[in-house]
Amino acid sequence: MTVNEGDSRTVRLLGTVAAWHGCTELALGPAQRRAVFAVLALRAGQVVSREELVEAVWGENPPPSAAGSVYTYISALRRALGSADLLSTARAGYCLNLPKPQIDVHLAERHLDEASTHRLNRDDQAESNALSAALALWQGEVLSGIPGPYAETQRARLEEMRIYALERHAEVTLRLGGHRELAGELAPLVRQHPLHEGLHRMHITALYRSGRQAEAAEAFSNARETIIEQSGLEPGAELLALSQRMHTAAPGPQRPSIFVGRQAEFDRVRQANQGALWIEGEAGSGKSALLAEALAGKANVRWTAGDELCRRRPLSLIADCLGETQHPERTVTALCAQGPLVLVFEDLQWADEESLLVWQRLHRLTRHLPLLLIGSARPQPHRGELAMLRGNAEVITLSGLDETAAADLAEELLGRRPADATLAFMRTHSGGSPAYLSVLLEDYARGHDITAPGAMDGRAKPAALVEDHLASLSLSAKRMLNSAALFGDTFGVTDLTHATGIELPLLVESAEEALDAGVLEEAGELLRFRVPLVRAVFYAATPPAMRAMLHQQIAATMATAGARPERVAEQLFAAPESLTREWVPEWVLANVDGLSADHAVELLHRISQQWGLPEDVRLAVTAALARLLLPEPPCLPVRAARAPAGPGSRGFANATFATLSVVNAPFATFAPVSNHRRERTS
Repeated sequence: MTVNEGDSRTVRLLGTVAAWHGCTELALGPAQRRAVFAVLALRAGQVVSREELVEAVWGENPPPSAAGSVYTYISALRRALGSADLLSTARAGYCLNLPKPQIDVHLAERHLDEASTHRLNRDDQAESNALSAALALWQGEVLSGIPGPYAETQRARLEEMRIYALERHAEVTLRLGGHRELAGELAPLVRQHPLHEGLHRMHITALYRSGRQAEAAEAFSNARETIIEQSGLEPGAELLALSQRMHTAAPGPQRPSIFVGRQAEFDRVRQANQGALWIEGEAGSGKSALLAEALAGKANVRWTAGDELCRRRPLSLIADCLGETQHPERTVTALCAQGPLVLVFEDLQWADEESLLVWQRLHRLTRHLPLLLIGSARPQPHRGELAMLRGNAEVITLSGLDETAAADLAEELLGRRPADATLAFMRTHSGGSPAYLSVLLEDYARGHDITAPGAMDGRAKPAALVEDHLASLSLSAKRMLNSAALFGDTFGVTDLTHATGIELPLLVESAEEALDAGVLEEAGELLRFRVPLVRAVFYAATPPAMRAMLHQQIAATMATAGARPERVAEQLFAAPESLTREWVPEWVLANVDGLSADHAVELLHRISQQWGLPEDVRLAVTAALARLLLPEPPCLPVRAARAPAGPGSRGFANATFATLSVVNAPFATFAPVSNHRRERTS
């Protein structure tokens, strides 16, 4: 990191953790003190509680001296920084009051956001410059020498951010014509990151465009072999499609081994011989499979597909499809003289403007030639040229698979049909997408519990599939989705602002991008993931240790902001260790009436089991439980008793005495929780 002159302070986290005042390096001290500093720097401008610092450095089982050590470290860091104002105390926590641009991690994120803006404005050189500026900030291993679970999860996150920047930089370099230099630069990176398919795609493309087709084919073969060997899975759709495009003899994608449903759509494509068809569907909806199945056996078919790179290469789709760009009408007329011709252009959302203009000219030929034009695209808002093409074509929309098609797919893949409830869950969870549903069925066949809350943790194939489908999203949009996934089924942009500290206009921009891409949809005044599986993948992308910490932070922030009690409770259940926080018992007692009976009882029960709970709080919790569980709370002394079974068990749900024992007053009957709740609130 470049050290600023003057008396401004700068911090390096993307390497060995260090701080400077002007040209003088500050003495941050030993590893654990630096770990505390690193947490504060990564969350600069936000209050970090002492408990969060303890957990970040020592994990879930800190030594008894941890809290005192944090206090000592903070005092020493204030002396090292030379100003008490820079490291302030607020609300039983600490805040590093340093402008984010003076901390390399935040500066890198700013450069990446600038790169995304330049990308939207199609300013390749400015995007390249911003990405280069971001990448230059990495100086070796991130948070080198810093201990603790928080540092470990941040290292993983920031390494992913670096790989993202490298991939984007490679992409823009290809657009600027730097494929020859890039081929050599990417070779060591694909060896270091053998499972990162985006880097493989850029490397293979750079080799191919440099005239090194044999090496490109070998690179694909090596990549596929490595991915299968290390993950047990085939490469993703984009890498396979790239290989297919390199083999110009291939007329299109192979006919799918399994094809279910879509009979009406199949018939419309199969019977069309002239004019224009437009196939519209989300990524993974089966557009390519439908076309490959419906066009199987047709003699004169030319096939091409767009990607993010082709938008900046004029006439790239026409060149791929026809082999030349000078006289496309003449070429098509000659091909039609040999018999009916079908030209397929997939993923037109990536098409360059020049290719779209040629499509319009070719469309005129369909009036008097045996020519069928077929385009496919995702249903996101289209720029003007694309909307015009769609308007002049017969549109076929692919929605999610219906119940019958989902059952047929299950029988084809598994040889049997799962239970109705299981299949219904998978269909809902996948949004009916054939690609996502197939992944869930494969996991189900391997014995994975696909309904468990953390079912996507460590699942490489669903993550790779979602990554391929959402590759075009900006880094800021993906970061927003990572945070949004923690909020449960629905969330508000204001919730994200409170929890992340990111400015509202930036979050609104990211949310609009995700809405346009079909990742999110409106749910009244809130937002939600359109496909639950996508939310599960983004949720799993956050390491469990960091996830627990974020759930705690979100719960506290939402409680302070006055969010609905049920939404706060969702966060508390997601991070059970957060129930030990000092504010939680008081909040639960104050919001019992705003919670469902089951949630209130479960929270109170968990709190009652904590060691070291103050006696007055324990009595209040016990009384609240009695009020919920007993039809008429007795005017008798009560004491807490350790429950023999946990929440959700038969004993806990059906027996009053599993939680309470009433001294000298045994009860013969009691009301179920849900029934009593209705009586109490009526």
